[in-house]
Amino acid sequence: MDVRLLGPVEVIAGDRRAPLGPPQRRAVLAALAIDAGHPVSLRTLIERVWDDPPDRATDSLYAHIARLRQALTSTGVSIERRNGGYELDVDPERVDAHRFRRLAKQAQLRARDDHARTRLLAEAMDLWRGAPLTGIPGEWAARMRYGIEQQFVGAVVTWAQANLRLGRPDIVVTELTPLVPRYPLAEPLASMLMRGLCSLGRGAEAVALYARLRGYLADHLGIEPGPELRALHLGILRAGTAPPARPAGRGLLYAQVTG
Repeated sequence: MDVRLLGPVEVIAGDRRAPLGPPQRRAVLAALAIDAGHPVSLRTLIERVWDDPPDRATDSLYAHIARLRQALTSTGVSIERRNGGYELDVDPERVDAHRFRRLAKQAQLRARDDHARTRLLAEAMDLWRGAPLTGIPGEWAARMRYGIEQQFVGAVVTWAQANLRLGRPDIVVTELTPLVPRYPLAEPLASMLMRGLCSLGRGAEAVALYARLRGYLADHLGIEPGPELRALHLGILRAGTAPPARPAGRGLLYAQVTG
């Protein structure tokens, strides 16, 4: 059984997908699942589900929970009333977003070598099915989506760094080529892809990638790429295909998004 938030909100039990209903009801499940194993107050649930709660929001919430309980029958997941709120009674390890965070955190331990790090992060990345909380409306869902996506970008960057240190630029290029266009503001992703391309002797493609990113930033934000990416680009132009040396960092890197 799995509760899935990293993509469309779903509960999967065996080969059965629970019939969760419309987006607002899925939002109730997501608002509980993000704190799986802990009670969530009625007020917090209402604030997560509705940007502008209706007059009878509590009654609507009760109705959604009642229907979710019916949908979750025989899945191994239940919704319990506790401490004046509700709790999704499930092991957090069965919720993909929680499992993703655990794997990413374990990969950050300094005692682990790059082989272990790449295995843990590859397992975390395999949980990703698309934009978190796909189809869930509202400001709370948007904030959660953005935060989880930044964690994903950081995990991919750390995975790419480790694989480049292990001399595996081919899998870095394969994985990052479709991701960079999806996250055009995540300069660390572009940096890793450019380095991977250079390691494969494809410096011209790295330069072209930089030009596309620079054009996107200029058109949408009116800014230039950051100093690290500019230095990498200049180094490629000067050296042909060999990027300049980079400190062997292991921290999660996040794009700074403006506007």
